[in-house]
Amino acid sequence: MPANVGKMFYYGDIPWHREGRKLELPADREEAIELGGLDWEVETVGIRTDEEPSSNVGTRFAIVRKDRPKGHSERVVGVAHKDFRPLQNREGIRIFDSIFGRGKRVYHTGGYLGSGEVVWLLAELPRKIRVLKGDEVIPYALFTNSHNGSIAIDFRLTTVRVVCQNTLSLALNDDVRKTVFKHAHQGSYADLENDVKAFFEDTLNAVDSLEGQFRQMVCRRFDDDLVKGYIESLFPMPVRPKRADMDRRVERSFMMRVEKTERARMGVDYLRKAGSGMDLPGVQGSLWATFNAVLEYVDHHNGKGGPSISSTLLGPGAALKRKAFDLAVGHLY
Repeated sequence: MPANVGKMFYYGDIPWHREGRKLELPADREEAIELGGLDWEVETVGIRTDEEPSSNVGTRFAIVRKDRPKGHSERVVGVAHKDFRPLQNREGIRIFDSIFGRGKRVYHTGGYLGSGEVVWLLAELPRKIRVLKGDEVIPYALFTNSHNGSIAIDFRLTTVRVVCQNTLSLALNDDVRKTVFKHAHQGSYADLENDVKAFFEDTLNAVDSLEGQFRQMVCRRFDDDLVKGYIESLFPMPVRPKRADMDRRVERSFMMRVEKTERARMGVDYLRKAGSGMDLPGVQGSLWATFNAVLEYVDHHNGKGGPSISSTLLGPGAALKRKAFDLAVGHLY
């Protein structure tokens, strides 16, 4: 599969619809574990140098999948420091389901990346955001965990705009709204479930805040000059390296970055007028239109071979969309 997906399932037409097994109904917890290929555990194994005589690597150990035999090319999913403590898939999903799923069919996608380095599950929350007539945004809770230490144990709020399937994974954290909860792979997980329960209450409050902000974006008229400044802030032109005049490879690399930036700017400017959902009454010419043009560009037009889950939900694409959100909110006040 593309986008480094090991195995996954999905329900409905979501941005990564060309990957994984399509379901007719959302999955419950056990179905999500089975269909997402998540019914396995990891363990730690000591590391030694490949030489004679070998030396023990005392500060690191390998994280291996217990369901794969010794010698399997994808048995090792990571190397971690000696204090790293894995959170097993079933335990993480049990905690997630006890709070966000509660035995119901709420899981719209789930699976793992690579050989099992990162696992994820997406659950629909029990309410919707109505921005305006015909423009609905569905909030989800996203659980991600790594078995190689690349990311922390992570629970966060994610939204999907139904009309165009644009995704937004938020990382807001203040006294009023908390949309992300992280836990390091260290120490005890005894209090993890209670901590996530408290986070769930904050998440529901954050959905209310988001609804208000999205509606404000619709009301905020955004003329061409404001759009130009917004896009240029989001996609700044790279600075020409001093070595570009002397090194053709540096020059080519710089020009490729310039072309990528120009392509992104033109793409967003086009999508704010002709993108999905832009024909809905009240959207055209608003901050909401420009903001969603960025999301659509990242989710559906940026990159080859189809959209990337690892980028749009967890990586550079997610970071760019959060930057777009912060810039948009800055124009509301």
